[in-house]
Amino acid sequence: MKKILVIILISLSAFLYAADHYDISFSFGADSTYGYYKGPYTIEDSLRLNLAMNVGLTSRLETSIGIRTELTPDFIDENTIFGEFTYALLADRSTASKVAGGGLNTLLSLGGFYSFTVFDDFQGAGIYLSITPLTIGNPIVGHRERLLKTNVGYDFINKKVVVSFSLVTFDYYVRGTYRDYV
Repeated sequence: MKKILVIILISLSAFLYAADHYDISFSFGADSTYGYYKGPYTIEDSLRLNLAMNVGLTSRLETSIGIRTELTPDFIDENTIFGEFTYALLADRSTASKVAGGGLNTLLSLGGFYSFTVFDDFQGAGIYLSITPLTIGNPIVGHRERLLKTNVGYDFINKKVVVSFSLVTFDYYVRGTYRDYV
């Protein structure tokens, strides 16, 4: 697992070095996560807090790395580290100039995750696909809201389907905003 994390960090560093639409944002939000084990009647659910850093790579592509920590039912017991690549489907999210990208957009993401618990030996790892049907805002205005994000993934270690749903996630840009092009 450590080798995979090192490869991911090296790849992310290479992408950041080559990025021409280099904007950075921090995001936070909450989501509900459901894990479906061996049958439709065994469901594990929880409410989680998401914290992430997002970096724009091109006019339509960005990458994110972050942590998702459990709020309920067991406070900060189960944590998930995730990384994803996100593609803007409707319009450019950034133009790397004073001209703003699309203010309304739809995002499609492909990512991976590693889950672990603090108080016992649970681990999980897998991939997921997510769609965010509506985003409002872009880097040039300094903030963006992601609405109704839905993740569907598979945990290879525990052999379960994982589904999460987020009502709203807020992105606040620290680089690539109107302040950088004055």
